[in-house]
Amino acid sequence: MPTQKIGAVILAAGRSTRQRGFKPLLPIGGQTVIQRCLELFQHRGVADSVVVLGYRGEELRPKVEKAGARAVVNPDFDQGMFSSVQAGVAALSPETDAFFVLPVDIPLVRPLTIRLLLRVLALNKSNEVFLPSFQDQTGHPPLLRATLRSRIATHDGTGGLRRILETASTVQVPVPDQHILVDIDTPTQYEYALTLWQRYCLPTPQEAEVLLDWETKGDADISAHSRQVASVTKRLALQINSRNPGSVDVDLAVAGALLHDIAKGQPRHADTGAKHLKACGFAPALTAIVAQHADYEPEEKSPVTETEIVYTADKLVQGSRLVGLDDRFRAKYEAFAGNTHARQAVLRRWKQASQIVQRVEHACGVPLDTLL
Repeated sequence: MPTQKIGAVILAAGRSTRQRGFKPLLPIGGQTVIQRCLELFQHRGVADSVVVLGYRGEELRPKVEKAGARAVVNPDFDQGMFSSVQAGVAALSPETDAFFVLPVDIPLVRPLTIRLLLRVLALNKSNEVFLPSFQDQTGHPPLLRATLRSRIATHDGTGGLRRILETASTVQVPVPDQHILVDIDTPTQYEYALTLWQRYCLPTPQEAEVLLDWETKGDADISAHSRQVASVTKRLALQINSRNPGSVDVDLAVAGALLHDIAKGQPRHADTGAKHLKACGFAPALTAIVAQHADYEPEEKSPVTETEIVYTADKLVQGSRLVGLDDRFRAKYEAFAGNTHARQAVLRRWKQASQIVQRVEHACGVPLDTLL
């Protein structure tokens, strides 16, 4: 199958009238907003990126061209965003098979979303528009087939691009990316985006919930177990922080708990789940929890970690119900009657779990059964 030629149109022509600064040049994560938007499409199968300029266009042009993208000026940018859509789409290479459209004020889309949209495009031959969605809300950037170029070029602008998308054959593509809904049109929205950026390498609580269902394909048993482990994890983490404020990252621990079994049923499920999350772009702090939730050796005299809290919660939850640690391992030990090797492995894990649970209980300062 021939490789499809993919383009991207980034809309950066507006005056930013509702924002205190000029949106394309606002800082976020050590870069400017326009740099983040350009970087989103680099090295991800997008061969032709076009940035539509207007207001302060000559100031932006060097930054666009330095990033390897093409700058196109829309002299009619004051007529509305759709005129910039038309200018950008017209400037795309004639060989373009499909293209993204991204307003510059949506700067935090995850690269994973781009990969997922392109994957669906390659498999779906019937639809013209691919809309990313998060919890049933559609966001940016839409991916459009080049068959819509002529319709965009001849449209009179009524209803903007949305009107064209409403009349095209469209499919929603669920993505575990809350940031497709986050814009920076106003100062308040920009401040919220900066807050999200501080934790960008970790899934938001909503993203973790979506990832759980997405990765496990809605498996009810895994979902129920993971949510119960997350509930126990949160109680333990909050108790530890009540005694030693800030010693535990509660959101990180809860995310790790929700996602610890996303590869359950697959070979080496802990390592496999961690690799899945790494491929999504998430931080080692999260992938380590998932990789080590079944077998973990803490450093002696070191502070209790988020990994140990999730490990403990997982051992105290069987299915979706709470169990005693000794009851859990005693049942496993008895199940291997006559299998000396398997029983030795159970005893090793039992001893390891007992040590970790004792460490977590000590950090909590109260018996765990009083918390759970």
